[in-house]
Amino acid sequence: MKSSILTLFLSFIIGATLAHGATVNVGAGENLQTAIDNATAGDVLILTAPVAYNGDLNITKPLRIVSSLAANQSIGGNIYIENVTAGQSVSLKNLTLSGSIDIKNSSVNILKCSISSYVTGVNPSNANTQLNFVQSNIIGKLTSKMTRSWIGYSNLRQSSFEGIIEIVGNDFDGHGLGGIGIDINGAHTNANIHNNLIHDFSTNKSGDISNTCIGIRIHGNAKAEIRNNSIFDNYDSGAHGTETYVGIGIYVESTALTTLNSNLLTSNYVSGGNQNNGYFVTNGNTQVYAPKTNVVMRYNALDRNPSSQPELVKGGVEHYDTVSDTAEGTGFLSNTVGRMDGKAGQNKGSPDDYHKDHDGSRNDIGANGGKNYIPDGRTTNKPIPIFFSLAPQAVPIGGTVTIESTGATVK
Repeated sequence: MKSSILTLFLSFIIGATLAHGATVNVGAGENLQTAIDNATAGDVLILTAPVAYNGDLNITKPLRIVSSLAANQSIGGNIYIENVTAGQSVSLKNLTLSGSIDIKNSSVNILKCSISSYVTGVNPSNANTQLNFVQSNIIGKLTSKMTRSWIGYSNLRQSSFEGIIEIVGNDFDGHGLGGIGIDINGAHTNANIHNNLIHDFSTNKSGDISNTCIGIRIHGNAKAEIRNNSIFDNYDSGAHGTETYVGIGIYVESTALTTLNSNLLTSNYVSGGNQNNGYFVTNGNTQVYAPKTNVVMRYNALDRNPSSQPELVKGGVEHYDTVSDTAEGTGFLSNTVGRMDGKAGQNKGSPDDYHKDHDGSRNDIGANGGKNYIPDGRTTNKPIPIFFSLAPQAVPIGGTVTIESTGATVK
């Protein structure tokens, strides 16, 4: 059957659904919550004070809050966003937040922000909500149970998601505090995770531990496509207790369908192997743990590091066309071809046309492979396409294709 391969780039601007309103400067000595209360839906609040705005903020209407300063403007309090009109959104841009962001039944865009605490988005009313987290940094955990979440070109630590999810171009750094980099859950969940670094979810524990030091976990019968990620240094170097599901690059606990394609995994382990000084590892200490059923694994690079690791893959999943050398170069995203130039993973990823690299060659294994990312996405001020769904990617002539796309401007 003849097929046509579609490469589609559609971009809309975040805020296109935001009602047009006035521009309001909020200067030194002015109360930001009062400005929010007095604003009309669609207003833009520009923060001009050279000092921090202190106090918690409550937002219940579509607004944009942005800094006018060359550096991010500081807000010293928590932000609560609740019950914003469906089809509208709140945008936070160029802000440094010492507190948390709690979102309920609302769509929110977080652009070029630095957050010292956590972000949590929930959707108990089952409204049509979306979280867009773009070119931002967060130290605490990002949790989203929104209808859709788009997480792109940012720096994060731990995260947890339900719903429809796109995760691209991010650096997930565990900073040696253990935990799980990306945790995907729920039978209604469908995640596309590609072109990310996921690393250093490591620890040194002396007691019994479980479900930690994991790069990506899929559970609750969620669906996921995990493609072109580099996942490394997720381990427990202590190993002085019973360790259950510890030291795993990708852990698929239960899934309706998960594909593992063109990823690079190394140094995900428990020190000492499966037995160390009388203590035991149960179902961990491996690059991938996944069942045979509903998991497709192909064109990945895996190695034993340390060499004492007994098994690269556990749980029953069958893997094909695996590369045993995980060397890669530098230049996350920006070095589209050179990161794998001359390495074993060069041109060893998926051979499918829609997975080709930016230069048109076969997919390179690892975080810079493929073309479904923006090489300067972590630094650009140009519009970024931030949500993309195309199903199927190859359709028969005369067939039907479904496209969804929104976008953000971070200029």
